[in-house]
Amino acid sequence: MILRLTTAFLSLALVATAQTAPCISLNDANTTVGTSITAFGFAGPGVLAYQFTPSSTIVLQAAEIYTSNTGLVNQGYMTLEVWDENPATNLPLSRLAGGTWQIQTSLGLSWQGASFDRVAVLNGSQNYWLVWRESGGNRLPYEPGGTTTTVARFSGGNWLMQATAQAVKWRGYCSLLDDQSVQAVGSGCASAASVVPASFTNQAPTIGNASFQVEATGLPTGSIALAILGGNAAWASLPVPGAPVGCELHTDPIVVNVVPVGTGNQQAQHAVGASGHAWFDFPIPNDPTLVGFVLGSQFAALDVGSSAAFPFVFSNGVRVTLF
Repeated sequence: MILRLTTAFLSLALVATAQTAPCISLNDANTTVGTSITAFGFAGPGVLAYQFTPSSTIVLQAAEIYTSNTGLVNQGYMTLEVWDENPATNLPLSRLAGGTWQIQTSLGLSWQGASFDRVAVLNGSQNYWLVWRESGGNRLPYEPGGTTTTVARFSGGNWLMQATAQAVKWRGYCSLLDDQSVQAVGSGCASAASVVPASFTNQAPTIGNASFQVEATGLPTGSIALAILGGNAAWASLPVPGAPVGCELHTDPIVVNVVPVGTGNQQAQHAVGASGHAWFDFPIPNDPTLVGFVLGSQFAALDVGSSAAFPFVFSNGVRVTLF
């Protein structure tokens, strides 16, 4: 859904935020990456996993990798997940948390990722796996000469250890995704399936960015969602009457748009969408007078499994300051 940016939805911000530093990472000190890309799998998305070991207990809420896709137009998604390890096989065992984002060629080769649909509490000195589900045709996030880690691939219903370790470029965050002039506001509330929707953006809210987009992951698959837009930079989060416990409104609801929640996998057309994912486009005009203005956003989706009087589940808010 394409929306037009007008000053009616905006208010002046006094402070622009910066990106929070990752609490765990590998090979993220530069932007050097190889030229190899993943193959398109006609049997389904590609699934790779990278082993990592936190030095102390951390609480992961988001992750990014350094990649790109310039071949897919209006198609394709990527997902990052955190899995624990099977001590009997030293391979991934079960999913702890994850998030999906939409492939946008306008991002080019960049750090991109998603906030997670659950909080992943990881113990120090214990092995875990970063699992990357991808559509095919994506740049492998490997740094030539970088620090390598063990790799596994999911194929034929099984995890298979790969013979060659790889220097994957990734970042894990102990907070929801933010960035320069992008602030995560509050948190989401759990659905009947105990999944917490998360909203984020991989785009910079710069003047003239016609590709600006806000996304959500962890919404009830195939549901309908509301993209809520506001412009109050000082809005204080409020409980939503009748909604499940913990659901809050994180932006003033000036405009509410209905958007679909996807049902497909990482190779889905954008018209179908990825399972649990929703988004809205918000092209920013090339108008210098808009610098410093704020847009607040949030997603809410119908949760048919909820017994609440108002059976909607809500994501965190995202507040951006145009620059």
